[in-house]
Amino acid sequence: MIKVRHPSELGHLVQDGVRLDCHFAFRDYVDRAPLHWGRLRVLNRVELEADAAFRLDHESAIEIVTLVLDGVVAALVDGLGDSLLKPGDCHVVSAGEGVALATWKAGGAPASLLQLWLLPEEEGGEPEIGLCRNGDRFGHQHALLASGFPADDPEETDQGRSGDPLPLKASARVLRLMLPAGGQAVVPTYADRCVYVLVAAGHVEILGHDADAGCGVAITGFETIILHAFEPSTLIVCDSD
Repeated sequence: MIKVRHPSELGHLVQDGVRLDCHFAFRDYVDRAPLHWGRLRVLNRVELEADAAFRLDHESAIEIVTLVLDGVVAALVDGLGDSLLKPGDCHVVSAGEGVALATWKAGGAPASLLQLWLLPEEEGGEPEIGLCRNGDRFGHQHALLASGFPADDPEETDQGRSGDPLPLKASARVLRLMLPAGGQAVVPTYADRCVYVLVAAGHVEILGHDADAGCGVAITGFETIILHAFEPSTLIVCDSD
């Protein structure tokens, strides 16, 4: 099964200098909104005006993966410290038993980011954060940013500086693919997995279906995902059970 969701089908929320494009039900976007795809519960593109902030008052039992697209963003997580994020950086908040306040704030210029929320295998546990600076384990074009599979993570304890993926408590992988015009990527998976591809920029063909920037593509029932780029393209892929 393949379902292409175009930007016009998404939820669009605007408040206090923050714009959200929501692929799944989120806050006031609930009517006819899908609730999740596999363990992917939320996928939002967040556009921040200069000095604007996106805040979460309390979240628990969720893995929040943040990928910065443009600008500089300060990630402020109550009790877990602050991080300054730049384009290409990946930041993970494992909310565990609960995070009281989390904020993503733009600096003196606009910024944009993506957030993926994943449902963990088990609830509870101490909250944690992780940060990977422009991870490039698969080279410039393919980067495994975060994974819930121990086999993906060599025995490193350097907070992501080596380019190893950040750990997740969900059976999921988050990848970034950067393809030149005419480029191709092949992503192996399993037929019973739920794959969601976000076209962050560019124009691609995925298993015979066209998808432009802003589109989300829900896929299941395939063991191989083949992507062709018609122009330079950036894709975010979430593969979960």
